[in-house]
Amino acid sequence: MFKHAIIGTDLSKASAKLIESSVEFSKIGIEKITLVHVLDLRNTQLLASHMLEDVEDSLAKQKSILVGNGFDVSAQVIYGIPSVEIERLRKAVAADLIIVGSNGTNWGGTALGETASEILHNIKSPLLLMVFRQTKTFDDIVFQKNFYEYEKIIKQSQNFEPDWELCTDNITDSILLPTDFSDFSEHAYQCLAEQNVNIRRLILMHVQDEVKIAPHLENRLEEFNKIDTERLNRLNQAFKQKHPETEIEIKLVYGKPKNEIIKTIQNEKITLTVLGSQGRGSLSDIFLGSVSHHVARHANSHVLLIPLTC
Repeated sequence: MFKHAIIGTDLSKASAKLIESSVEFSKIGIEKITLVHVLDLRNTQLLASHMLEDVEDSLAKQKSILVGNGFDVSAQVIYGIPSVEIERLRKAVAADLIIVGSNGTNWGGTALGETASEILHNIKSPLLLMVFRQTKTFDDIVFQKNFYEYEKIIKQSQNFEPDWELCTDNITDSILLPTDFSDFSEHAYQCLAEQNVNIRRLILMHVQDEVKIAPHLENRLEEFNKIDTERLNRLNQAFKQKHPETEIEIKLVYGKPKNEIIKTIQNEKITLTVLGSQGRGSLSDIFLGSVSHHVARHANSHVLLIPLTC
């Protein structure tokens, strides 16, 4: 059960929007939050530009919002490497879940953001990536300017911070749970089934991997479909026993898993995708799992990753 979460905040506009939208966390069972800001020792420029008093003041404001939304909240500032310190803190306070935004002004460097990406590559705990989209970009400002204001534009670019919004609201409205029937996928399924939350709609999905099936096993595709449909039906029935109110759909498709999952997220307007953090243990799955990693980076839904070790 997810009741206690750690939220990593970089005090950017993206993090502020994450805190403002924290009512979403109660929908997945969160009652207690440990809010943490890590002053990254690798970024001396960042350290120099932030007075500790200002950081603590900003953190106190975010804590106040969380308390106002009904959570039991503690907050602290830590020095260190964000991904390392967040995991260390999770163990120290026995939190069930880590929550981070998938982007943020100070977490640049990858599509996900540096901190989120580092946590992904060293995942040891359930991780909820809250995905944002920009509502105001620097291009919007440039478009409104003329040639003679380029010098001013350059100066503005150095301090520009975009506006953000969550990619989807109502996190438990439409959930996608892809499965390859591995131990990792089964564990993710069990974790979701055990959550005492209201889930309006759930899609249980399996992708017949064309890379593994073609060209030598295509003559057995009908057999594989029959076996895997029975597996999906088993998961359906077991989930219904615990969540009788949930509308459950079964989806069995043929193609490349990472592409088909992203396509389903878009076409079905998925609000949360739940994945085991590794697949069947192939060499390409050492760090996270090629499918999970791809979905985490490209999904326009929020993503919950659950490692088998949790």
